[in-house]
Amino acid sequence: MKLFDQFKNLITNIKEITSLLKQLQLQQHELTEQLKEIQSVSEDIQSDIEKMNFKNQPHISRINEATEHLNTELSKFKAH
Repeated sequence: MKLFDQFKNLITNIKEITSLLKQLQLQQHELTEQLKEIQSVSEDIQSDIEKMNFKNQPHISRINEATEHLNTELSKFKAH
């Protein structure tokens, strides 16, 4: 009788493992699809960042030049 109960428990455990494995496979598939979507969004964002940086580069260059000029002028006052 004990052997029969152990066998029944084994069968029950195998069914549960099989069910859990199917759930895991479904979740893996969902994660894979979500990852593809996230990668697409990430690429879009990176493209937008590159476009924004390209458009802002002239402004950033002028700001850097003005900052350098101000620092140079300020250093003259600090030296005195």
